[in-house]
Amino acid sequence: MDRLVQAIVLVTDLGAARAQMESLGFTVLEGGRHPGRGTANLIVPFGRQYLELLAVVDEAEALESAQGRPVLAALSGRGPGLARWSVEPGDIEVASARVGRPIERRQRILPDGRAVRWRSVGVDEAWAEPWRCAFMAWDDPDLHPARSVVAHQNGASGFSRIDVEVPDEPALLEWLGGAVPEGLHLFVGTRSGPRALCLASPAGEIPLTECTAFGRA
Repeated sequence: MDRLVQAIVLVTDLGAARAQMESLGFTVLEGGRHPGRGTANLIVPFGRQYLELLAVVDEAEALESAQGRPVLAALSGRGPGLARWSVEPGDIEVASARVGRPIERRQRILPDGRAVRWRSVGVDEAWAEPWRCAFMAWDDPDLHPARSVVAHQNGASGFSRIDVEVPDEPALLEWLGGAVPEGLHLFVGTRSGPRALCLASPAGEIPLTECTAFGRA
C-alpha cells in the first residue's frame, strides 16, 4: 500500500535549523551529502516517516547539477519552509508506468561513509509543482532514513497529517493512482504545495506550518 513517507523542509542553515528543531523537542540526525548535487541534509526519523531538513551547501556545485538546480530554484522562488512531500509506493515500477516518468537512481553519503541508495520517480516534477508528490523506494531497508531508532523529547511519533494545497485535485488523484494515502489532506487553492505538517504525540498534534521555525514570512 502506498503511504506518506517524507516531508522536506528547505533551510538556509543546517546548524540553525537543527538547533531550532532540538529546541522544540525533536532528535535530529546527521543525514550527509548528496554527491555532486551541492546539497546536504538532516533527518528527523519517526519509524514510518521522516522529516528532511535540506540545504544547499555548495551553490556552484548545485548550479552544475541537474538534481541540484531544482532545489536552488525552489529556495530562491519560494524561500525556506515546507517544500515538498513523498510517497513510498507498494511498487515503484507501477508508479513509474502510471505517471509516465522514469525511475531514477539516487544516493546520499552518510557521515560514516556508507551510501544510502534509493529509486525515485517524479522528483523534478515535485520540485516544480509541489502539489505533486515524488515516489521513493529504498534499496536497503536497514538504511531507510525513517527507521533510525530515536526518542523525541516531545513524544512525536510520526505524521498525523500533511495539508497540501492543489490547483487540480483530480490531477493529483490520477498521479496517486486514485487512492489518497492515510494522513494526506487536500484542499483546492491557487498556491500549490504542502502548507502544514502535523506530527502525532501523546499530548496531541504538534503543528509545523510552512513558516514555523524556518524563516518564511
